[in-house]
Amino acid sequence: MNVFTELQWRGLIHQATADNLHSLLETNKHPMYIGFDPTATSLHAGSLIPLMTLRHFRRAGHQVIILIGGATGLIGDPSGKSEERVLETIDTVKARGLCMQAQIEGFLSQGDGPAPKFVNNIDWLGEVRLLEFLRDLGKHFSVNEMIHKDSVKKRFDKEGAGISYTEFTYMLLQATDFLELYRRHGCRVQCGASDQWGNICEGIALIRRIDRGEAYGLTMPLLTNSEGKKMGKSEKGAIWLDAKLTSPYAFYQFWINMADADVGRFLRWFTLLDEPAIKELDQQIGSGERLAQKALAQEITTLVHGKEEMDNAKKASEALFSGDIASLPVALLKQLAADVPALTLAPQRLASPVSVIDLLVETKACASKADARRQLAQKGVRLNGKQPASGDNPTVTVADFLDGEVLVLQRGKRNNFLVLVGKA
Repeated sequence: MNVFTELQWRGLIHQATADNLHSLLETNKHPMYIGFDPTATSLHAGSLIPLMTLRHFRRAGHQVIILIGGATGLIGDPSGKSEERVLETIDTVKARGLCMQAQIEGFLSQGDGPAPKFVNNIDWLGEVRLLEFLRDLGKHFSVNEMIHKDSVKKRFDKEGAGISYTEFTYMLLQATDFLELYRRHGCRVQCGASDQWGNICEGIALIRRIDRGEAYGLTMPLLTNSEGKKMGKSEKGAIWLDAKLTSPYAFYQFWINMADADVGRFLRWFTLLDEPAIKELDQQIGSGERLAQKALAQEITTLVHGKEEMDNAKKASEALFSGDIASLPVALLKQLAADVPALTLAPQRLASPVSVIDLLVETKACASKADARRQLAQKGVRLNGKQPASGDNPTVTVADFLDGEVLVLQRGKRNNFLVLVGKA
């Protein structure tokens, strides 16, 4: 399938700079690029949109180029930002860039197509001389046009914010990137998020003005929910692709808890399932079994973290929900401490029985002892998937902990808390 057609039915095309881009991508395998500025040590859920776009271009036989913004990351893109970014040091941006490249390499390591190329714009922008840049490139940009671009105009219109000259030049730098890749690699297509439209158009114009070449742009939607609100965050913050920042279990949970109104769109965006398979899942949305959400969580967790981590996350999720907690390895349960509220007890405290009511309050599963007693009376509490002993004040001993190390305390079906035994 033509990559344009593939992206189109998946809803991954927001705008294209040419009406004939579909036919151009069908007749020739044009090199394309997407840029990533190293603003953090890890990509996040919103980054999956450009990453999946790279996968689709590569599967269709196009050479994909990943640009790491070692130079532009030092400036800061004003697009979509209401305030100027904090300028980072060269060493910080370089270290982030290396982390980001390793992450993208891992994501693209599987699949067919030409091997991805990685470039860093510090290699050409880092040596630019100011006067030459202003004379050779700056003269091709109209300030009148630039101030009407969305990324700049919004900052002009916001009282008291404005935009620094540093950020104002970002558009010139990104346009220069496109020109350099056009010359060095024959790259004629740039893809980016919808808020990059102005920057992409300036790059196309620069290639035409200086080299009289033809280049094209394609933008993708931003990660938003059905109400148009930005997504990619949970109650604990951003959903990162780095397993050290967001565990595979928490990543899996984010997608399996997706709203019915969003899951069909995300099946198209974030999986490699074909159209018939997705349409079949569409019919299951809202049925109560959450088959579409489960498919989404399994597919995207596998793409990001691999099948083994996905299987572990799935197993933990199903066991916690069903109560079959004893079947889980203790090592896996202990990993969940980063994702659910956890309490660590000193070993000497377990020398005598410990009140379940006290544990419910200390883990904050219940707001008070009265609340804890009420939950126990209503049989709303489980310990390692089982109802605690009957009575007004049930207790636990170290024998109740799995392998003497972990106790999973549950209030209701979805609220999980861990009680861990610390070192002596």
